[in-house]
Amino acid sequence: EMDAVLVTTPLIIAIFVAGLCQFLVGYNTGVMNSPSSVVFSGHSTLEWSIAVSVFAVGGPWGAVAAGTLVDTRGRRGAMAIC
Repeated sequence: EMDAVLVTTPLIIAIFVAGLCQFLVGYNTGVMNSPSSVVFSGHSTLEWSIAVSVFAVGGPWGAVAAGTLVDTRGRRGAMAIC
């Protein structure tokens, strides 16, 4: 039989914190532009934009690849490969 309480206070707090953490992704992507004069001093704006875009697009692809790798090799095997 299912418990009567499905939504608990710790669950609500965890969902709230997980939702707020998503804003850090956008912030960290924007912060990548601040050191551009030091990191890519001899590169154009187009090259720097591509570097930032690859970071944003590569994350989901890396997550899919890591999930597949963990499913086939296991957690420890995937960590040994990476």
